[in-house]
Amino acid sequence: MNLERDPSAALSTDLERALRRRAPAPGFAQRVLARIDEDRTPVRRHAWWRAAAASVTLAVLLGGYGTYKVVEIRRGEHAKEQLLLAMHIAGEKVSLARQQVRGLASHH
Repeated sequence: MNLERDPSAALSTDLERALRRRAPAPGFAQRVLARIDEDRTPVRRHAWWRAAAASVTLAVLLGGYGTYKVVEIRRGEHAKEQLLLAMHIAGEKVSLARQQVRGLASHH
């Protein structure tokens, strides 16, 4: 198999070369351990930004929920008003029908 003509073979060879085990450079372990120690140091410089962002987020969420509840209460009140009006109109219609039925009964 000719590597110049078969791209998959060339790719395979390149991958084998790239993934071959090698000894780490001198001082590699010390650099890794030093980096781990650096990452463990607490960073408190911008902690107040996180607290402020959390407070604003909480305020927005509570404000949104409060607005939602007010809108729902108003919708419920409006629906109640419409129901009471419909019941009043229906009561008037029943009263009118009752009067008409009595009027017809008195003529017979």
